[in-house]
Amino acid sequence: MAAVKEVMLEVKNVSKHFRMRHQYVDSLKGSLARLFSPKTKTEEDFTALKNISFNLYKGEALGTIGKNGAGKSTLLRILSGINVPDEGEINFYGKAVSILDIGAGFHPELTGKENIYLSASLYKFTRQETEAKFNDIVAFSGIGKFIDEPVKNYSSGMYLRLAFSIITCLDADIYLIDEVVNVGDANFQMKCKNRIEEMMAAGKTMLIASHNMNEISILCNRILLMEHGEVIQMGGPDIIQKYMSLALPQYFKFDGDTFFHIKDLSQSPFQQKKISIDNYGIKDYHVNTEGINAAYSFKVFFDVNILEKNVDAEIRLKFYDATGALIFTATSNQNGIERIDQLGKYHIEFNVPANLFNARLYSIGLRIGNNFDFGLLFNADNFISIKMSDNSRKGNSDHEVTLHGLMKPQVPITINRLN
Repeated sequence: MAAVKEVMLEVKNVSKHFRMRHQYVDSLKGSLARLFSPKTKTEEDFTALKNISFNLYKGEALGTIGKNGAGKSTLLRILSGINVPDEGEINFYGKAVSILDIGAGFHPELTGKENIYLSASLYKFTRQETEAKFNDIVAFSGIGKFIDEPVKNYSSGMYLRLAFSIITCLDADIYLIDEVVNVGDANFQMKCKNRIEEMMAAGKTMLIASHNMNEISILCNRILLMEHGEVIQMGGPDIIQKYMSLALPQYFKFDGDTFFHIKDLSQSPFQQKKISIDNYGIKDYHVNTEGINAAYSFKVFFDVNILEKNVDAEIRLKFYDATGALIFTATSNQNGIERIDQLGKYHIEFNVPANLFNARLYSIGLRIGNNFDFGLLFNADNFISIKMSDNSRKGNSDHEVTLHGLMKPQVPITINRLN
């Protein structure tokens, strides 16, 4: 019998409407006239949220994604109590804190120490509860001796670090996070991500809104996709890939059961100069109902025609995920490949290993450089776009193993019992 999930946040049919006022000025003369006459305004009703309903369960990290204007921030502001819904019901079953506008509530004339107690009190933490966490907050922020300085003297990085430290060190049950994980320098950003993961491991419940699809896919086990103020879809990490295929149609054009798209290179400005590319694509691949099967290898191939002398071509394939993150680069200079420096046509094949990719969208860029004079001979971003399918194996419980990450290599493991 499956365990019953404990509901920490219940959102029922929540809607939010705004009335926007516009004042139209069509000329300089009109602008001057309006200085001495009543202003004419037009009003427009705008629905930011429409009948939003979902449950957030204990220990869950729910990611909220969507384009700008989809309603993510409005939802977080309503859940944080900054705005009030026009319709619907919201029920929290635990203490919640929000990380929206970092540093909101800080008083510039107060010291860092005084602002710690002020911020904690806004979230209804007692002085005793704050004192118990005070040293942890200061240590995590790295503010050190500046904790007794007014925050108006802080750098922006110090300000952000202290604000993030206060929220994440307080012992709440539910954390509402809106696009603020990447605060401070690179070192502190890593600390932030590690802190979020520690909180999740400790069973904290989170609702995270972000445009960073890589972070959402790593941190969240359920995804809520919003569009025009409505929940379009809710489910597992595969929703991110569906969203990316819609958000970036120029990169991902899949029709029916065709799980890859090959760019037309015939109009490339590089064609018919020093080199040309033709007869290109992918081959020796396997597909299933969801995409190209990552459990098998496949080949990227093309013919390169060297048209001029003084060309010593180095060919590179760059593999990207749907967010544009570079995963790895494969080059013709690897593995002792012969020089490509004579006039004529060459057939090139890159053999992409099996059990390398996750169930995600990927794109491949083709770049050819000239080792002779270090010039660029050819470049095609998103040369091939590919939808890969999951190559997970079922575990002993007969449930599919879902692993987060840009890639999903099959890593051998040995286990030996020692007693």
